[in-house]
Amino acid sequence: MVCVASIEEKFRENRLRWFGHVYRKSGDAVVKRADMIALGSNATERGRPKLTLDAVVHNDMSIVGLCEQVAFD
Repeated sequence: MVCVASIEEKFRENRLRWFGHVYRKSGDAVVKRADMIALGSNATERGRPKLTLDAVVHNDMSIVGLCEQVAFD
């Protein structure tokens, strides 16, 4: 049997790695400013609101048991 990580775990690992890179950037970096833009909600859309990248990353961190301060390490 081959021991391979699930695709879900690999996606989570990549999202958290990207979050760490963006979190450590200076405040005037383009990536950091683009990440801080608040997306407005469109009241005409049906169904539940789409998940933001911020919500997905915080969910990933809670699953793995990390906090934002770990990104500096």
